[in-house]
Amino acid sequence: MIMNINKKISISIFLIIFFLILSINNIFSLGVFAQNTNSPKTVPRTVLVELFIQGGCPNCPTTEFCLEDLAWEYGTSKFILVEEHLWGDGYDTPETNARYDWYVGVDSDKKGTPDVFIDGLTRRFQGLFCDCAEENFECYKDAIDKELTRTSLLELSAVKTPHPQRVEEAKGEDKKGELVEQKILNIIIEGTVKNISNIPLEDLAVCGMVAKERVVVGLYNYIQDIFPFQKIPTLLPGTTFCFKFISEISLIPESEIDDEKGILHLVIFAQNTETKEILQALYVE
Repeated sequence: MIMNINKKISISIFLIIFFLILSINNIFSLGVFAQNTNSPKTVPRTVLVELFIQGGCPNCPTTEFCLEDLAWEYGTSKFILVEEHLWGDGYDTPETNARYDWYVGVDSDKKGTPDVFIDGLTRRFQGLFCDCAEENFECYKDAIDKELTRTSLLELSAVKTPHPQRVEEAKGEDKKGELVEQKILNIIIEGTVKNISNIPLEDLAVCGMVAKERVVVGLYNYIQDIFPFQKIPTLLPGTTFCFKFISEISLIPESEIDDEKGILHLVIFAQNTETKEILQALYVE
C-alpha cells in the first residue's frame, strides 16, 4: 500500500518536472522566434544623378538628352536628375562650383564637362563613351539599374511648407513712392533621416537642393540653391535624425508660373562626407 502511494508520488513529481521543462523550452523557443522576425526594414533606393555641365560644351547636349530621357522613364521615386552649371556660363552659382571642387579637388586636372556623378562618387562618368547617343543611353541606364539593386541603409522623409514673409517695396513714381507690403513665399523643408540597417552609420550629413525647371535644352532641373551640410551624429540602428532647411529661393505661386519663370523642384539626400557616397535621396513633393 505504502509502495503504491510512493510510486504515485514519484510519477506526479516526474510529470510536474516534465511539464516545467517543456514550458521553459517553449519560452526560449518563442524568444528566438521573435528575435528572428525582427528584421531591418526594407526601403527602395532612389538614385541621385548629378550632371555637371557648362554652356557651350559640345558633348553636354548628348549627355543631357540621355539622362533626361531616363529621368522621364524612371520617375522621381527611382531616379532624380539635377543639372549643375559651372564656370560662369550664366546659370552657375557659387554653390554648384564649390560642390564640383569638393568632388574632384580645387586644383584637379581631372575637370571637364559633361561630368556625371551617380550617387556621389559611387560611379563617375566623365565625357562621352562614344559618339552614338543610344550607346551612351544604355551605359547610363546600366549604371542606374545596378545602383537601384543596392539595399538602402536609410529612410528619408520630408515635407515642404511655404512660409510667408512680408517685405516693404516702393511703388512707382506715379504713386509718389508710397510703400506697400508684398508677400514673399520662402520654402521650409523639415524631415528625418532614419537608420533602418542593423549597423551604426558614421560620417553622414543631410543636404538638399532647389532646382528650377525650364523647357530649354540644358535647363532641366538646373540647380539654384544648395543647402549647407547638416552633420549627423553616429546614427545607431533604429535611431532618427531631424533636420530643417530654409531656402533663399522664393516660391512662385502655381497660378503665376510660366515657362519663363520655371517650376521649383526640391531634393533631399544623405551623403557620407568621407567617401562622398550618397546613401539615399528623396524628391520632395
